[in-house]
Amino acid sequence: MQEKIYKLNESLLRCNWFKHLLSTLLITFSVSGHLMAQNTITVSGKITSQENGETLPGANIIIKGSTEGTITDINGNYSLGVPAESTLVISSIGFVSQEVPVNGRTVIDLQLETDMRALDEVVVVGYGEQRKVTLTGSVVNVSGKQLERSPVINLTNSFAGTLPGVIALNRTGEPGRDNANILIRGMNTLGNTSPLVLVDNVEYPGWERINPNDIESVSVLKDASAAIYGARAANGVILITTRRGTTGKPVISYSFNQGVTTPTRVPDMASSAQFAEYLNQYLEGQNQPPRYTAEEIQKFADGSDPVNYPNVDWYDEVIKNSTPQSQHNLNVRGGSENVQYSVSGSYGHQTGMFKGGSHDFKTYSLRSNIDAQVNKYVKVGFEVNAGIDNANYPPIASSGASAFLYQLIPAVPTLPVYWPNGSPTPGFVGANPRVLATDATGNHNERALRFQGRANFDISNPWVKGLGIDGFAVFNNNNGLSKLWEKPAYVWNYDAVADTYTRQAALFSPPAPRLLQSYSNNRNYLLNLRLKYARQFGDHDVNVFVAAEQQEGFATFFSGRRENFATPAIDELFAGSLVNQTTTGSSSEIARQNLFGRFSYGFKSKYLMDFNFRYDGSANFPAGKRFGFFPGVSAAWRISEEAFLDNVAFLDELKFRGSYGEIGNDQVPAFQYLSSYSFGGGYHFGSPRVQAQGLLAGVSPNPNITWEVAKISNVGLDATLWNGLLEIGLDIFKQERSNILASRNLAVPAFAAISLPNENFGVVENKGFELLVSTTNSVGDFSYRVAANVARAKNKIIDIAESPNIPEWQRQTGHILGAQRLYNTLGIFRTQEQIDDATIPKMVGARVGDLIYEDINADGIVNASDMVIYDKSNTPQVTFGSQISVGYKGFSLWANFAGQARAWTYFAITGRVNSNSLEDNIVNRWKPGSMDSKYPRPLTTGYQNSTFWLREAWFVRLKTLELGYELPQSLLSKVKISSMRVYVNGNNLFTIDELKWFDPEGISYFGDFYPQTKVYNVGFNIRF
Repeated sequence: MQEKIYKLNESLLRCNWFKHLLSTLLITFSVSGHLMAQNTITVSGKITSQENGETLPGANIIIKGSTEGTITDINGNYSLGVPAESTLVISSIGFVSQEVPVNGRTVIDLQLETDMRALDEVVVVGYGEQRKVTLTGSVVNVSGKQLERSPVINLTNSFAGTLPGVIALNRTGEPGRDNANILIRGMNTLGNTSPLVLVDNVEYPGWERINPNDIESVSVLKDASAAIYGARAANGVILITTRRGTTGKPVISYSFNQGVTTPTRVPDMASSAQFAEYLNQYLEGQNQPPRYTAEEIQKFADGSDPVNYPNVDWYDEVIKNSTPQSQHNLNVRGGSENVQYSVSGSYGHQTGMFKGGSHDFKTYSLRSNIDAQVNKYVKVGFEVNAGIDNANYPPIASSGASAFLYQLIPAVPTLPVYWPNGSPTPGFVGANPRVLATDATGNHNERALRFQGRANFDISNPWVKGLGIDGFAVFNNNNGLSKLWEKPAYVWNYDAVADTYTRQAALFSPPAPRLLQSYSNNRNYLLNLRLKYARQFGDHDVNVFVAAEQQEGFATFFSGRRENFATPAIDELFAGSLVNQTTTGSSSEIARQNLFGRFSYGFKSKYLMDFNFRYDGSANFPAGKRFGFFPGVSAAWRISEEAFLDNVAFLDELKFRGSYGEIGNDQVPAFQYLSSYSFGGGYHFGSPRVQAQGLLAGVSPNPNITWEVAKISNVGLDATLWNGLLEIGLDIFKQERSNILASRNLAVPAFAAISLPNENFGVVENKGFELLVSTTNSVGDFSYRVAANVARAKNKIIDIAESPNIPEWQRQTGHILGAQRLYNTLGIFRTQEQIDDATIPKMVGARVGDLIYEDINADGIVNASDMVIYDKSNTPQVTFGSQISVGYKGFSLWANFAGQARAWTYFAITGRVNSNSLEDNIVNRWKPGSMDSKYPRPLTTGYQNSTFWLREAWFVRLKTLELGYELPQSLLSKVKISSMRVYVNGNNLFTIDELKWFDPEGISYFGDFYPQTKVYNVGFNIRF
């Protein structure tokens, strides 16, 4: 009976209206009457959360020993007349109550500690919410407040380290293109590995640009809990929940961040003297005379003649030490009991790190919603969300900065960036990076315009308690505009003897201006309708719903191109030549139909079960194979609720979980079951031959194509001990992905020249675990939380349809996805005797200084047949993170560490006769007579894809560090400010690793990726 009363009180106190009513009654109908103290004063102040500084509306302030008191308003403020020597009892649901002696003070601000025993934290799951304590699936979440601490403009770059099982790999720091590659529980398929990302249960292109100030929480569904999303959920599901309006007077909040970005790492290239010495050695090895004398090399080294013998660090000449970025967010939230609203606008700006470069990225967003209680049974809501991304790049970087950076790495240090008269030099074979980075060669502008409109309703049945119906309609319209304007640019060669300059066209520069413009439009419609029922019958909790969705999408694209513009001053299509102009266009459609639902049951909040399903249909597949059934079931036992554990005082919560589900993946090109044709110039007639357009047959159709199927099993344990002093979460999982779409090209000899259709035959197994451990405590005004997590996921190819004549050491079956085929390195040929030794297998043309490779098949010759599959890829098998949160009065400290292990990156950087290389490679290369050199001689027949150049890419990175301070209310009240928080923070501040050449998250063979960035940031958040 006592337990039932506690549950009733707990349920009632969770209702804000009940708290207000209860507090009012306590004040108005106080049985204690008036306090008779002779010295009465008025105490005021603000109540906030110790963890994040958020104000706490509805907190209770009671005079100890009486029933008189008050509650805080929407901004956490209160005012109460009390005896000067009394004690206040301050409490709020979800926080630890505190007793504070007044001691004659008139202003008392207080921060309340989060109560780890409050088990009513709500977690967003598919199409609903569940209490964390009764959660049966493997779901992790992070609050928007935590994401705000990371000073990055791209939301994906704030995930690393915070969500166990979620891998967020930042492969590039290029503005506008710095989306992290997100994987949930590693690699599971040969095809598309991207998770399904939904914003308020709806797809929203450009979700990466949502400002964290607009986010309530992010949840990740990793197991059978994702089955409710059917044929698109096999790679996991990310659910982003945005903030909505609140009850109370309007609260205006403005946040500003001003940051400075720098590269996390740039390579150390060889100096002029080092390069000249290497080049002489190379030429001598080719029986050619050396290019530089010892005296000239000395001039390179000592800098005595910088005009004729320069020592140029091209990275330093091209890349800035720092570049600014900024973010703004302004939001207004408020409303009455019947209508709540939220309007938020954000702006972000990133500039590129190339000196004089045209890289620039701006993003704008507007998010607004309104919720109205029409009457006791009907709620309606409306949303309008919009965004604009405006990006500029130099033409050479139109599809990414790697093409530009590929010219920067080999630029020789013996050549200056500019000649004495200021003209640009040819750089590397006519590609001077200082020229290519600017708008001298033109400009590439990309704009994305997003619009989303949404209307939703929620109707409660007045006759059947717990029965209701809700739904929403969504319209998305997204436009993309691209304008690639290229114009001639020039570099100069200099003859020092004649003191003359000769102009030449820069590499990648067109002979005359040309323009390519394109436009794309994607629009889709989504209708959702749900019938739901939720009731509690004594010890029994029932929550069930069934829903249907219909989605249609349409896409169009067209582009036009003209060349030979008469002048570079006009960059519009009409000004180009009519000769060789081209146009093209296309369109496509998609459609989906879904029926889905969930049944959840709990007995005494102790024995819990959840069943969800989706009957999914996709137009990607042929009739008869278009629909599939995807079920998921999970259960949990809260063993800590059992009577036999009542006397275990240190045990707060102990829960065992288990789940199994079958989930699909239909992220494949559509209509592969149809015979496809392309329209192009594939026919030639007459003499002389004339090219004519016509239909060209494509790949043979596959009438049996369907979605991949993932069978996911998961067992888990959640435990909380010693009142939150220790919290543990453990998950062990196994996934078998079958029906993976692939072609049987590996089973067909290359000489057959047959193009085969995709088929559903691949099978991949993926297993691993995730562990989260945390501790939370407070001592007086000091509080802290330390959490650490680690996850491991390793996959194995079970079937990939390989040819039976492939040798065992080259078969992909049994190895991981992304396994690399390499020669196994045994050492370096140090002497001519080794080369002449016929018993040592070697490649044809091998010389002293080359690498020694293992002859795997023992045929006496090293060739492609000796390459071996190694289970080493650039996707980490182990990821980990740690978060440290410290609070003291108004101060807060937050640190987030992230890292990875069992990941390898392959680099193929070596010196050439006309290109530079890394200082490490050049200085530590093999030289005649060397018996202990670190590297072989560069640019040799011995330079093959081998284990020698495979680098382990483990790292530990300080992902985020923030120090903040909440200004006291006594100061802010004088200027009519509700709250103000100032902070300094940073991102990617330092990295511990062994790679050293480049940032360990980069994956390009040549290191030609836009460097990842550090961010040093200052900011503030102010509320009125």
